[in-house]
Amino acid sequence: MKNKIYPILTTVSLMLYSILNYIKEIIEKSIIAGLYTGKIGMIMKIKLALLAAAVLVLASCSASQNPSSENSSVVDADMNGSSVAYEVDYNTMSADWPIYKDVTELTEAANVILLGKVTDISFQVLDDRTARPPSEETEEWNRSLNTIYDVDVITSYKGDSLKNIKVRMLGGQKGVYVEEQLSALGEDAKNGIPIMEGMPEIKIGETYLFVLYQYKDTMPTLVNVGQGVYELHDPLAKDQYSFVSPKDIISYFGKDKWEEFKEKGMVSE
Repeated sequence: MKNKIYPILTTVSLMLYSILNYIKEIIEKSIIAGLYTGKIGMIMKIKLALLAAAVLVLASCSASQNPSSENSSVVDADMNGSSVAYEVDYNTMSADWPIYKDVTELTEAANVILLGKVTDISFQVLDDRTARPPSEETEEWNRSLNTIYDVDVITSYKGDSLKNIKVRMLGGQKGVYVEEQLSALGEDAKNGIPIMEGMPEIKIGETYLFVLYQYKDTMPTLVNVGQGVYELHDPLAKDQYSFVSPKDIISYFGKDKWEEFKEKGMVSE
């Protein structure tokens, strides 16, 4: 898979998008996907007066594919539960994610926050520019594997109240669901399975607190790998950056929300 540069969608980038009409046609589709394939030629087309502002935003929230690759022999279970051995190349992508230092920053960066149970995991190749299935016009370098989580919503804290939702995350998973990922990649499987560095392990049957960003009607995605999904076995525990806990997030929407959460039997104090 070719090297890519992606910006992680933030409130700041949306504000920039609304202001810089001159470059609207260049980056509009990329912002919808929450991703951007950087091309120096495109950047040079931006007016010099606007370039400094654009660089500040893009430099603060970019991700790039790590050129390192790992070949692994993986024993996975097929659809019938039988063991199948695969030789798989994994390509690691690293990202400079925006990190939110307090609950206010985090909840304002997200527009979908919910408590939900994961019911299924699948994989789909999407167009980086639209976050939708590739079309005939989609170039190879704009195609990326995404992990898709089906989630039954228990409580919505921010965003529309839905019974269920699909959540996407750029990249696949290592050592599991190998057949499904290779099938989703199709001809692109020859390039290996892309893995996002630091991607949290999200399991079917488990309940999590999701902190997501959704642009218009596209599939929402985690705000970042360290603060986009929280396990609930210890809701007082801070995220991997030691800034925000599930209790902080739930309580942000009112003390009654935390009391409701405790009544669900997920925590005792």
